[in-house]
Amino acid sequence: MTQGPDNNLLLASQPIFDRADNVRGVELLYRNDQGLSALDVGEDHATAEVVYQLCTAISQKTLHYRAPAFLNVSADLLMARHFLPVSPAHVVIELVERITPTPALVEAVSRLHQQGFRFALDDFAFAPEWDPLLPFASYIKIDIQVSSLAEARAYRERFAHLEATWIAERIETREERDAYLELGFELFQGYFYARPAPVYGKKIPPATLQATHLLKELCRSEPDIGEVIRLIQADPELAIKLIRIVNSAYYHPLMPIGSIQDAVTHLGFRQLSSWVTLFGLLGNAPSAYAELALTRAKACELLAQRDQLNSQDAYFIGLLSTAELLLGIPREEFLSCLELEPATSDAILRREGVYGNVLQCIEGTERQFAMRQMAPYDGNSCLFDIYQQAHHQANELLTALTSTS
Repeated sequence: MTQGPDNNLLLASQPIFDRADNVRGVELLYRNDQGLSALDVGEDHATAEVVYQLCTAISQKTLHYRAPAFLNVSADLLMARHFLPVSPAHVVIELVERITPTPALVEAVSRLHQQGFRFALDDFAFAPEWDPLLPFASYIKIDIQVSSLAEARAYRERFAHLEATWIAERIETREERDAYLELGFELFQGYFYARPAPVYGKKIPPATLQATHLLKELCRSEPDIGEVIRLIQADPELAIKLIRIVNSAYYHPLMPIGSIQDAVTHLGFRQLSSWVTLFGLLGNAPSAYAELALTRAKACELLAQRDQLNSQDAYFIGLLSTAELLLGIPREEFLSCLELEPATSDAILRREGVYGNVLQCIEGTERQFAMRQMAPYDGNSCLFDIYQQAHHQANELLTALTSTS
């Protein structure tokens, strides 16, 4: 994506090529609009920012090569319980020499490897303390500006038993490429092929990313209530908002609810999904967009009730259909983070199925409502009444949301 007034510098990408000059990967590198380096902002911050952009704003753009994204990951993030909310098929985790291979880190790498994540050993010194990580290495990267050709040959002979692909990085000339090609290296990266290219795009607010993690769990066929509670507790602001909303006049609880578990039980997974989506999507949205989003969701809910469909599913679909309007990014990119059921995605993206038809009907009524025009026959009049009722309820809901801020 090119730079524009509404786009931010997200990071840079540099492709990795095979022996036939086909792209087989792309390394993601930290960049920001202020020109600060990863060392300036700190490794943990740089890692988190690159992972954040991979998982949100640019997940589709960086994977257009149909090849995995290589990224440096700090030790702290590696050992975090919720590491990457993306498919292991999409990434290769680079373990760089400055990481200390402690038992805890080795255990974290082992756990992630069992989940299907692949690892690249990058610029490491082939020291004995790294031996426990060798079985998990799918790639070994050699910086040819640091290691000589003779050293690279010795490394390959010493570790020939490993089932790993060898990458020569920082290739700057054809002569260097040819030498490592002859040595048997399979992949190549460096200025000879391509310089890092800036990637621009729309950044998703952090609150939306946290909501996305929670929504992924809530959208499973059988959500783990313990995991749902843990994710809510990891975001104190979200936890406070949920406690407030479940105790508000909107729900009229018989007794005050003071725990996350009671709030989850009281709301149920589907209503909780809707509230999490609301807080995640509407946090930075203009009020006019928020009103439209809530009205569309409520109208889908009311129409589904009339047609004896699942009203909560319709509400959820109507709300998620506004992601592009609220976030300023293609809806496909946001929905890809959630891994929704195919029927839900088809309803939102292609207006297919019974819920896609509900959404399509409401969107048509929405446009006519905005123009204050309506055909006189009963079917449309009924839809118009539903939309007006939804508009009124959405304003009430916005008032409830405002009270939690």
